[in-house]
Amino acid sequence: MEYSEKCELGFILVVAMGCWIVAPALPGQVGIGTLLLMLSALLLLQSLVRDLGLLARSARGSAASPRRVARGMCVESTVGATGIVIGAILLGSGMSQPVMMERWSWTVSVVVVTGIGLLIKDYVVEWGPWRIRRDKDHMNMVFRWKR
Repeated sequence: MEYSEKCELGFILVVAMGCWIVAPALPGQVGIGTLLLMLSALLLLQSLVRDLGLLARSARGSAASPRRVARGMCVESTVGATGIVIGAILLGSGMSQPVMMERWSWTVSVVVVTGIGLLIKDYVVEWGPWRIRRDKDHMNMVFRWKR
């Protein structure tokens, strides 16, 4: 496990403790669409913070590796964006069922989402040909929809 991954694990624990502390101020009942929007936004925020850290580290280091073109995108971004779209559809359609959220359920939700974000951070989904592959250096990839 790399140093940055250990730091991210520590960050997840700090966020979980923070969530436990502020959970009593969070709503006890929330719609599933709103919950999906919030958790997807958390996943995308985690990805953004990680990418900003990688950019800062690469700016200090030596020359970056050459850019590659690929038809696809990061799995973490794909999952987060899909959750945002589905949550917005549920919220906008009024089909959002209420979910009871207690202190522990807020904390577990945050830990599960950020933990999944840590696990899938190195994966890329590509189409044409369809595949999911591991690429630790997909920061230097330019994603395109067409060939």
